Amino acid sequence: MRRRPLGYVAALGLLIVLVGCHMAPHASNADSGPTASALPPFDGAESFSYLTAQCAFGPRVPGTAAHDRCEQYILDTLRPNVDKLTTQDFHWSDPARNKRLNLSNILASINPNGKKKILLCAHWDTRPTADEDFNPANRSTPIPGADDGASGVAVLLELAKQFHKARPECCVELGFWDAEDWGPGDDKMYVGATYFSQHPGEWRPDEAILIDMIGQKGLIIPQERTSLDKEPGLTETVWDAADALGYQQYFPRRSDYTITDDHDPMIDAGIPTIDLIDFNYAYWHTLDDTPDKCSADSLQTVGRVLTKVVDDYH
Repeated sequence: MRRRPLGYVAALGLLIVLVGCHMAPHASNADSGPTASALPPFDGAESFSYLTAQCAFGPRVPGTAAHDRCEQYILDTLRPNVDKLTTQDFHWSDPARNKRLNLSNILASINPNGKKKILLCAHWDTRPTADEDFNPANRSTPIPGADDGASGVAVLLELAKQFHKARPECCVELGFWDAEDWGPGDDKMYVGATYFSQHPGEWRPDEAILIDMIGQKGLIIPQERTSLDKEPGLTETVWDAADALGYQQYFPRRSDYTITDDHDPMIDAGIPTIDLIDFNYAYWHTLDDTPDKCSADSLQTVGRVLTKVVDDYH
């Protein structure tokens, strides 16, 4: 799905042990700080219910009924909580698989007349092949995509609900990119984000934050290198928000890897974008990427950091 960092294979076992030493964030800790009490609430349990609902459809691979049902679910969940809602529908072909796909980016806006515009985005499709599965016999099977796909969407859906209740001063756009994980190579990935980047129209934001694989237990989100190099100011804004909430252990100020992801075509198109991602996930692109590997507390941690960023975005 994404380019692995140098030394990833050799270091994976050690990294998993280290991550396992950290306890997942708890709602009680999130509420204890003086800053957090002033923010609109982010309900990690409700967000987790959005994660499980997506997974209940099965793998959300473009061109399948589960993909169609999930799109309708996202639209139905967003509709009562946003001011503008549309789909960016387009066709994309993969000659190697003899596939012509009908794809849809989903775009929503809250307070569209706000002076500044920030886009929060994630991909909503899932990988058609479990190419990293521990059992070679499973590698042509679609993944469940609990962390890799559903977690980011789950946070965005809950953010829409909370910003509907307590409207931000800025314009908040929500983007759900299709066909991020089609693959197998990078030339057949990030399809929806690339299409949006080439056709943003009135939805072009001032800045954007991508969230991907942010739901696993033992959450650790370091500063992704491309994000830090290209957009140090926005990166600093997010990590300052995490510090203000007492989440330093979940958002360490270190850079462990460079990830190829949906932020790359957006940066290339001149849209300042950073990627929040916990790539140290043992179940990446396997059939074990299931909801039991994820945590409502992790979703809540990310949701509250993004809430803080939006709350300060004037």
